[in-house]
Amino acid sequence: MKTSICPQCKTTFRFRSNKKFCSATCRKLNAQQKKRTECPVNATHSPETRRDQSLTFDLAMRLAERLYTLPPSQRLGYLQALIEEARSGASPTLRRVLTMPKLLRANCEDRHLFWRRSPRSYVTITQAADRYCRKFWGAGVEAVVGGEVPEPVTGEVEGGIPQAA
Repeated sequence: MKTSICPQCKTTFRFRSNKKFCSATCRKLNAQQKKRTECPVNATHSPETRRDQSLTFDLAMRLAERLYTLPPSQRLGYLQALIEEARSGASPTLRRVLTMPKLLRANCEDRHLFWRRSPRSYVTITQAADRYCRKFWGAGVEAVVGGEVPEPVTGEVEGGIPQAA
C-alpha cells in the first residue's frame, strides 16, 4: 500500500492518483491560505475593511470625546454603562472597540489614537475601560467584556433585614 504526505498538515494518508490532500478541510485551508497570501484582507487591499476600520476608530474617538467632556463625577457611570452594553452583546462594534489591542496598548507616538492628540493628558477609551475593569472587577477589559469574569459584588444585602424577635 502506497502512502502520500499531505502538504498542509504533513500527515500520511493512503495514496490515490487524484488526491493531493488528506481531507477536504486541508484542501480548503490550503486554498484559503494561498488566496490570502496573494491578496490579504486588510485596509490596503479591501475598501470594505478600510471603511470598517475607519468607522471603528471614529467610534473610539467619539466615545473618548464623550468620556472627557463629561464632568468627572459622571465618568465612572459612563464607563460602567459602556462595559455593560458591550458585555451584554448588544453592540458588537462597541465590544470590538473596547477589546482592540491597538487601542489597549497604544503607543504614545501614535497621537491620532488619543483624544485631542494628547497622550500625556488622556488615555484611549479602551485604556480607560481597562483601568475601570481592573479597579472594580479585578480583571482586564477583555475578560470582563468576554463574560469570563463574574459580576462584582455590589454590597447589596440579599433577602431582607432580619427582624428582632
